[in-house]
Amino acid sequence: MKALKLTVVIVLAVALFSTMSFARASKNAMAGYRHDLRSVYNSAAFTLCSFCHVAHKLGSAPTGPGVLLWNHKLSAVATYGVYASPSFNGLNTGITDVGGITDSSWDGNPTNACLSCHDGTVAVNSFYEGVTKADFSGPIPEGTTFMADGFRVRDLTKTHPVHFNYSPALATAAALRAPADGNSIDGAGEIPLFGGKMECATCHDPHANSGIMTQKFPTQTSGSFCTYCHL
Repeated sequence: MKALKLTVVIVLAVALFSTMSFARASKNAMAGYRHDLRSVYNSAAFTLCSFCHVAHKLGSAPTGPGVLLWNHKLSAVATYGVYASPSFNGLNTGITDVGGITDSSWDGNPTNACLSCHDGTVAVNSFYEGVTKADFSGPIPEGTTFMADGFRVRDLTKTHPVHFNYSPALATAAALRAPADGNSIDGAGEIPLFGGKMECATCHDPHANSGIMTQKFPTQTSGSFCTYCHL
């Protein structure tokens, strides 16, 4: 009986530790950090979420993106390029360019959502449907504030690869952690895959309160979240 109780205690402790390690940041945790874009205008009249999402589309905008109530205009850039390297090219990843997606054809790929601000071609305050200030005093000004140079990503040939199939076969061939399923690497959805693909949001949580938005990974003894996937 004592052995059974000890086993139960150990199992519960492991479960609690695992839950704590992968604890998802509250959406409200982004307040005051880089994706809290109210600081663009230094005004409490703007809502925390309205730069990217809109609760009610008023009907004036044409049919277009509805995933996550996305409310930021997408980039008109045609191509971003595709990552390539001698060690990556032979892995049959199915990697493709994420460019060429328009407002009307967007399928919710989070990399395109990220690039709609971070490629620097569309203003941060450029909305698909006009957003009224939280106090209803008027619309939020549009098209005046662009992503700073240090945060722009235009050439995906020079970044960590994204928009590729993160499959068990790839994991075996490249000595990566095998994905738990097609929705996430960890099985808890904290390190997500999107249609089985690795995208920007696999590693970067836009709602986290970290300056680099990458606090979804368990602490690694090496001090690097890279070693979570790269075994």
